Amino acid sequence: MRQVLPAVAVVFLAILVWAQDAPVPVVKTSAKIDWKASGSLPPGAEYHLLYEDPKTHAVQTLVRFPKGYGLPLHAHSADETIVVVKGKLVIEVAGQKETLTVGGYAVIPAGTSFTLKAAGFGGADFLAAFNGPFDMKGAPAAPKP
Repeated sequence: MRQVLPAVAVVFLAILVWAQDAPVPVVKTSAKIDWKASGSLPPGAEYHLLYEDPKTHAVQTLVRFPKGYGLPLHAHSADETIVVVKGKLVIEVAGQKETLTVGGYAVIPAGTSFTLKAAGFGGADFLAAFNGPFDMKGAPAAPKP
């Protein structure tokens, strides 16, 4: 019995350590999303961080652009996937413009220069997922009203 108790204690401690490292589900209604002003984009854009990988620093964020808000030509060091969840988003890559509506998406390889602009009456909300840390090459200009 004396040998069993230490073994049980070790197993119990191992389970506690594993449980602390295990991912925890996160569920939020749209009313509970805490939008924040972006420090890396011109004033007006907001974001909500969904997930950041602790090892690679890949991020998934919800981004909100007000009506008419746009980003000038820029690129990222990581691949970016954009999925529109509200409104319309105009993307221009290599001189080709495309208007994405709800459910539309774009996959932008790292190093590709492109522009974004919210179109329509209510701006645009979209998911932006990067397979590495977020950065922005090219200086964003202030949004036009």
